[in-house]
Amino acid sequence: MKAYDVLIVGGGPAGYTTALMLKRLSPGMSVAVIRREERVLIPCAIPYLFNSIDSIDKNILSDESLRKLGVEIFVDEVASVDLNGRSVKTLKSGELGFKKLVLATGSRPKRLGVYGEDLKNVYHIIKDYNYLREMIKAVKEASNIVIVGGGFVGVEIADDLSKTGKNVTLVEVLPHCLLKNFDEDFAILAEEELKKRGVNIKTGVTVSKILGSGRAEKVRLSNGEEIPADVVIIAIGVEPNTDLAKAMNLRIGVTGGIVVDSCRRSSNPIVYAVGDCVERLDLVTGKPMLVQLASAATTDARVAALHMATNTSCRYIGHVGAFSTRIGEVVLGAVGITESRAREEGIEYVVGVAEAVDKHPTILPGAKTVKLKLLVSKTTGEIIGAQVAGGQSVAELVNMVSILIQSKTHLLDVLSLQVATHPWLTPSPVTYPLYTAALDAYKKLR
Repeated sequence: MKAYDVLIVGGGPAGYTTALMLKRLSPGMSVAVIRREERVLIPCAIPYLFNSIDSIDKNILSDESLRKLGVEIFVDEVASVDLNGRSVKTLKSGELGFKKLVLATGSRPKRLGVYGEDLKNVYHIIKDYNYLREMIKAVKEASNIVIVGGGFVGVEIADDLSKTGKNVTLVEVLPHCLLKNFDEDFAILAEEELKKRGVNIKTGVTVSKILGSGRAEKVRLSNGEEIPADVVIIAIGVEPNTDLAKAMNLRIGVTGGIVVDSCRRSSNPIVYAVGDCVERLDLVTGKPMLVQLASAATTDARVAALHMATNTSCRYIGHVGAFSTRIGEVVLGAVGITESRAREEGIEYVVGVAEAVDKHPTILPGAKTVKLKLLVSKTTGEIIGAQVAGGQSVAELVNMVSILIQSKTHLLDVLSLQVATHPWLTPSPVTYPLYTAALDAYKKLR
């Protein structure tokens, strides 16, 4: 039986990054990855395979970096795990041993559970090369496309398809799209941009049936309305894939994810878990949560790899939930908690707001207005959330606020924060939105 220092089950961003980090930190470690997929897709770019990326083959996570470092890759599936014997049995590669095991088993799409969901041309977002290639082909041949789910994936697919001239309808059960991550005022900005680009938006309704003779032909909504549909794309979220963890009797949390400590160790200390299959703790509220993003998955991977390779104490203190997206010409970002979530949690807060142009002077070509909303705890004076809308600079502004939240930065420290500014690259230092919003919040705290 061949044995490894670390055996990783799953080859998506979490598993890939864990292997990469382990070999970079400790080149002498023996590391292997077991994954089901022959080719691993870059998940964040899947919504853009319908128009912006002209071939699915251009959206592959290359194995070259892993192989160069000596990582062995098995395209296979784990049948069982023997923790006492520290070995796994696979379907094709026989038995493999390990000192440490990493579960990076990811997630699977949620199902609607309605009549007609299994008709031809009804698709879920499954990260499988052949499945997605078939879906892309069906979408290109379709005229009427219905997307179910107005979260990030659904909105981004709708935006990409809006460039194709097809009839696109987006159905969302909540009053607005993106409402799980943004407050209403920012969610409306996304919807307005989608409508401007020709997307039909139906909110506050559910899909009750998918109708057709052998294949999707139309969608019936809970209000009785029927919408033509040559293709239906269901993007209502994912759930942790914990089948293997359950078989190993690892602790599963209230969210359905694998419970891990700050080093990403499971209830069995020789088993780590990273990525979509993991339950996290919200940094602001301290409550269990699920965050299924490649950015969060790779954070898990870096933390776990650092601990396995160097036994360094773990500094992961909780998840802040940093998001960014682009819809048409509008870039939106959010981090921490929203106003609606703060009210639900009984957190007293104040809001600081600011608007500034992302170049100075504002007459420079390509200048766009940046709108920032900053949430500050009344109790501690620390930043607990932010939402931003504007141009390309939004993503890095959100990343900056993410660091401030993770560092539990006090509002007064934001006012003395030192940043680089440049006429072509940032708002003016006089009107820099982070300072302006912080000052607005400080006045309300006094």
